[in-house]
Amino acid sequence: MAKTIQTKFISVDGVKVACHHAGSGKDTIVLLHGAGVDSAMLSWGEVIPLLAEGYQVVAPDLPGYGASSRTSGEYSLPFYTEIAKGVIEAFGGGPVTLCGLSLGGGITLNTALSYPELAKILIPVDAWGLASKLPWHRLTYWYTRSKINDNIYKWTALPWMVRWSLEYNLISDRSKVTDEMVNEIVELMKAPDAGKAFMSFQRAEITSTGLTRDLSARFGEIRQPTLLVHGSDDAAVPLKDAVAASQQIPDCELYVMEGCKHWPQKERPEEFAGAVRSYLERRLK
Repeated sequence: MAKTIQTKFISVDGVKVACHHAGSGKDTIVLLHGAGVDSAMLSWGEVIPLLAEGYQVVAPDLPGYGASSRTSGEYSLPFYTEIAKGVIEAFGGGPVTLCGLSLGGGITLNTALSYPELAKILIPVDAWGLASKLPWHRLTYWYTRSKINDNIYKWTALPWMVRWSLEYNLISDRSKVTDEMVNEIVELMKAPDAGKAFMSFQRAEITSTGLTRDLSARFGEIRQPTLLVHGSDDAAVPLKDAVAASQQIPDCELYVMEGCKHWPQKERPEEFAGAVRSYLERRLK
């Protein structure tokens, strides 16, 4: 039976955060979305009902995204970690299963390192921070500070370009890239603040030689059982980084979604939810 998704607004350090939630149960799963023009419902809309059958599921729009507030300050990993902490505290105080995609995966890892008492299980998905550098790191550093990055969403908010980007970067199965999805993203990209939060994050977290906060150097400190989920064909976060991370995190399993790129839970939500449920059934005692 489908679970109705409700929305609750909370305040974290004076910042309004929209939290989409469904289901009930003694255990809570917090889902953190990715960057760009993403949002909780865009990345997790298909997954929330699948997990809400046995769990309380909470998916916030991170500040700068979706229905949450925009701020004038810096969007950084520590900033988003405090937001994640506030969301967990607002929905029972934890510890929770913390699951994050891309940017959300980095927040998941940093929250576990900063506030280990708030997370009992980690599920980073094609996560930010699996390695100390990004692919093509120096070029990426230059790009994040360029006028091209400042205007990329305005210049590329065209259906054919969005479709090409989705198929090239995010989703392998072209049948999953619908006109509805393309049009939704085009409209998001036309917003005056489109991409601003991610640009701020990039400039805060990417230096010319590496990442401002090298999470990979601290993987040995993670004590929570961890399930790394990764698309085998992800070019943004190569599979080799997930393999290396799985060998560094003490209690870690790696689940590879074969043929998927950087949006595996969107491309195959049933498989993703099944892998998560299977892991939680084994590890939540």
